[in-house]
Amino acid sequence: MTDSTASSDSRLVYTATSEVSGGRSGQAFVGRDRLNVTLRPPQSRTEGADPEELFAAGYASCFLSALQSVARRDNVTVGTPQARAHVSLHAEQGGSYHLSVQLQIHLPGTDDATAGALIHAAHATCPYSRAIAGNVQAFHSRTPVTLVMGGASVLPSGGTCSSKLWIR
Repeated sequence: MTDSTASSDSRLVYTATSEVSGGRSGQAFVGRDRLNVTLRPPQSRTEGADPEELFAAGYASCFLSALQSVARRDNVTVGTPQARAHVSLHAEQGGSYHLSVQLQIHLPGTDDATAGALIHAAHATCPYSRAIAGNVQAFHSRTPVTLVMGGASVLPSGGTCSSKLWIR
């Protein structure tokens, strides 16, 4: 398979493949391990994941990798950054839909100015951020809230939210 969208000054690094049947109420086989994911519409009570949840996981993980790369490049120690991604589906008049994204970033032991600079630089280099630029409203912030991963709180709560970055 060739990538006809690649610019002449880029090289293909990786191509991910997923197979889906049945749309939002179907099945997805994700990646080379063919992880079987039951797809469900948003707000469904059935077990599985909706496409927005999968996008949220992909965007958050990609953004944190970009942030770690920028931190290494700038010789900044950030510990283990964590993120919570909120991907919202909006209905428009006429039957169209669009997405918005909010990423809450936790950078342990990083001051607000450094966090803001890293978040801004990561947004400029993250492939997901670049792919949605101009199409999806994205809001990145250093988080003051408690994030829960796997049922256990892993981040401190309280404080004020700073280092906000609105991307339109």
